[in-house]
Amino acid sequence: MATTLVLLALLGGCGSSGSGHRTAATSPQAKTSPSAGPDKGPPSSFRRLSTPTHPPAHSVEVPILTYHRVHEFATEQTKSIPDLTVEPSTFAAEMAALDRANYRTISQTQLFEAMYRGAALPRRPVLLTFDDGYVDHVKQVLPVLERHHMVATFYVITRRTHEPGFLTGAQIRTLEAAGMDIGAHTRTHPSLTALSPSALRDEVTGSQLDLRRLLGHPVYWFAYPYGVFNQAVEAAVKHAGFLLATTTQGGTRASTLAPLTIPRLHVGRGATAATVLGLVRGSIGSAAPPGSG
Repeated sequence: MATTLVLLALLGGCGSSGSGHRTAATSPQAKTSPSAGPDKGPPSSFRRLSTPTHPPAHSVEVPILTYHRVHEFATEQTKSIPDLTVEPSTFAAEMAALDRANYRTISQTQLFEAMYRGAALPRRPVLLTFDDGYVDHVKQVLPVLERHHMVATFYVITRRTHEPGFLTGAQIRTLEAAGMDIGAHTRTHPSLTALSPSALRDEVTGSQLDLRRLLGHPVYWFAYPYGVFNQAVEAAVKHAGFLLATTTQGGTRASTLAPLTIPRLHVGRGATAATVLGLVRGSIGSAAPPGSG
């Protein structure tokens, strides 16, 4: 009971309201928490969002690209699944191609507002997402995004910030300060459908709490590890206060009827600038390979 009260107090009533930005261990030790001091309150760019009680059925067509590592595979300290690593030069070419073709990256808040409020999106919108919270995201990805005036969402595994190869708490704050969205990818990246109810709450609500402590405000964007979810997992994600959640299922349509199961398009190691343009133009459909996410 005491643990439940502490979790509720830390969440601060985030429930069905959220925030926007500019554009499994059940008893983890302190050393595994994201490096941060006390909650200092939200930044000046923070604003709350709220899901209507009875939202109209509405969907928007937005390609959401999924990346994982952006690194030279031959020099990776810990080898990833090969298809989840994109070489830095290839990634830079892909972003340049999107820019030349006049695609405009959007934030999670823009997607949310388009879904629920009918807000206008750029003529060629695309949402970039990066899973797992690798250090590549601040070293390799951020400079390219800034060069092209792009924004993206970074889904971080909140209890890996002390591990080599992953973003530190300070680097996560650097991404947010640069105008990027930060989302949760659980605490330790388990398959959520295999967990007990208490372990599921720890992974989902716990990742919300970790990021709130780190950033000074709730986060409202979530990605399922391995793309695995069921009704109980969706309920846990909603209860934790997340407003939008992404899967590894292929597709380009986000709907108010299924805001916690939004599809994405996997960008693998074999992708080129031309194939990425094909993905966002809808000429190629792609779901993530088994075991990714």
